[in-house]
Amino acid sequence: MDSFVLFINGLENMLEVYREQLPDSYLLVLREIADIGAEIPLERALHRAARSNKPAVWVDCSLCQQPSAEAVDLLLAYHEALSHAGRNLVLTHVGDHARARLTDSSALLPTIVPTLLDAARTFSLPT
Repeated sequence: MDSFVLFINGLENMLEVYREQLPDSYLLVLREIADIGAEIPLERALHRAARSNKPAVWVDCSLCQQPSAEAVDLLLAYHEALSHAGRNLVLTHVGDHARARLTDSSALLPTIVPTLLDAARTFSLPT
């Protein structure tokens, strides 16, 4: 699994993003960190996932319970773009704080499921 670090709104919102291409989806795992690393935005990870042409992009939020407003805005923007292309953005392990930030927006929300296994079941493709 590849990873890189991104910074949003200063030190309190640094994230490390792990990414993995799966057979039928592209997985991003967000993790809050305390140390300093390379400055690469979340948008780059989402852009790369969107370019993969996988039918779904899964974002695991289990290690990032308090995303910044900018991170939420990016997730919502990519959800809209993927939806227009007939693809899905699926969020898993969304904590109460993250869910509140998402639902505060007036945008159409991405699919939110409890676990990655639920995402796989929900968006499994016929064989």
